[in-house]
Amino acid sequence: MGNIAWIELVFFYGIAMGFGIWQWSKMRRELRESREARAAKEAEDAAAKAANEDSQDINDSA
Repeated sequence: MGNIAWIELVFFYGIAMGFGIWQWSKMRRELRESREARAAKEAEDAAAKAANEDSQDINDSA
């Protein structure tokens, strides 16, 4: 009977640990994608702002 208890413990704790690791890796992936998207948006906004300032400088000097 002792072996069945160990098998049950390993099986159910294995499922719980597997689920936890899966959730952890999923959150890491989502956070990385979110950070990359935010960085890309900030770079795009900075480039648009710089282009807008350059066009205003050209208009001011003309």
